[in-house]
Amino acid sequence: MGKIYESRLERPTPNVSLGEIVLDKLRENGDRVYAIDGPTRKQITHREILEKSVKLANFLQRYGIKMGDRIGIATENRLNWLIPACATFYLGAIWTPYSFMYTEYEYKHILNIGKPRIIFVSHRTELLLAKILSTLSWKVELIQMDDQPLTVNVRTLTDILNKEPAVNYMTYKAADIGDPSRHPLVILCSSGTTGLPKGVTLSHKNLIAFLTKISQPRYLDTKNGRILLLVPFYHGYGMSLLFVCLYSNSTAIIMPAFEPKLFLTLIQEYKITHVPTVPSILTFLAKHPLVERYDFRSVRELICGAAPLAKDMIAAVKGRLGIKAIRNGYGMTELSIVSGLSSRDDDDDDSHETPQSGVPLPGFLSKVVDIETQETLDAGQVGEICYLGEQVMLGYWDNPESTRQTIDQDGWLHTGDIGYYDDKDRLHVIDRVKELIKYKGFQVSPSEIETVLLSHPEVKDAAVASKPDERDGERAVAFVVKQPGAKVTAKDLHDLIKQKLSPQKWLYGGVQFIDAVPKSPSGKILRRELRAMIAKL
Repeated sequence: MGKIYESRLERPTPNVSLGEIVLDKLRENGDRVYAIDGPTRKQITHREILEKSVKLANFLQRYGIKMGDRIGIATENRLNWLIPACATFYLGAIWTPYSFMYTEYEYKHILNIGKPRIIFVSHRTELLLAKILSTLSWKVELIQMDDQPLTVNVRTLTDILNKEPAVNYMTYKAADIGDPSRHPLVILCSSGTTGLPKGVTLSHKNLIAFLTKISQPRYLDTKNGRILLLVPFYHGYGMSLLFVCLYSNSTAIIMPAFEPKLFLTLIQEYKITHVPTVPSILTFLAKHPLVERYDFRSVRELICGAAPLAKDMIAAVKGRLGIKAIRNGYGMTELSIVSGLSSRDDDDDDSHETPQSGVPLPGFLSKVVDIETQETLDAGQVGEICYLGEQVMLGYWDNPESTRQTIDQDGWLHTGDIGYYDDKDRLHVIDRVKELIKYKGFQVSPSEIETVLLSHPEVKDAAVASKPDERDGERAVAFVVKQPGAKVTAKDLHDLIKQKLSPQKWLYGGVQFIDAVPKSPSGKILRRELRAMIAKL
């Protein structure tokens, strides 16, 4: 029959809207600093967010924003990002964050999914979005989050708030949204690593379930902590951390982009307790010479997510920095961000080649199924990972066909990830179903080869993808970024792979040296870009 893994809820998830929870938390914390901007050191308090978000909600309501309308944002990480997000939640409208790095083609695609009525922009995105608006079939207004607009007839958030009358924010009430498990809260862009992004729709209940579980001390002991927020807020990982900080009374130190010296300085200066990150930052911490000059003694935990993690990289960072716990998280936007997090006391377990991502969070059922037969498998057997529970998304916005392909008729969400559960009921994730390389009938995991390549001291970064081949089906091609001044050759890397891995995993497609591996801002390798590079070889 196979095994189904269950982690029971200790207490029911609150049956309220996120708007109500946010209002309570902002009132409770008053003049306490909520966030600090890393580059400028400016601060914002809970009271300031409360007052400005309620004022903005009143403005939006007068503007005609109704329950269920979509409101977008396309900016870098910033101190005032939460103000329009909270105002949207209070009204029962739907928040739609977009990448500030999108091209015109990508924006047109993703805007046509949610069709927002208002988009909050920055100097980086205003001109491109202003150009796109005239091509859309519905009316969209831009509001500039910076103090000066770049185009005419664009209002600024500051100007709106200055003109808005004073409000009694202590008695303000969020809209009654009805059933929180059915009312959409946010439409997040799927990562789009293999194709164009889809709109992942999460309910109020989805995100509240995540917040109430992840904020328990056995998962993230962040109470009164200082959390460095570098992961982009338009991504589910980054956005959810903003609300983890609010829910757990932590202080957020915000970075709009990764700058090595500023990143290290902020950890030391603010005595950061938690560093949520991605594997590429872990590689930086393991290998960059600058790291040794900074003090990491305040860091209680380093949490890594968004892509598979190499065990030797965990060991290298722990040994170098003396950080006690490096936790490996597993999840996806469609599962309300995180479905499992490795525990603090068994990240040194050497009995498995791949790091584990812990048991499922409370409220989840999980299983591993055979890719071909869909039969439920036992512990130790490798297949596709599936989940059932209150963190499973509502679906893809306005895309019932993609929703049906992901959530089956029994409600199980099929992740598209390959992995297995060990004999301690802990999940090990190996790769993506669609990213497996089919060499002569063998299924080869790119991340397994990448882990070996990254173990070479002269390799800064690496990614592996498939090259079509008439005889073998597909062959593995490695794209490698050298460390500065490195003399490693393609032959050296071929020899390393042959020494460590069995013949079906060798680099028959060759080794290509490149300047940078194409990745999403959340750290996921963009395999579609690798395949485009292969097509030009």
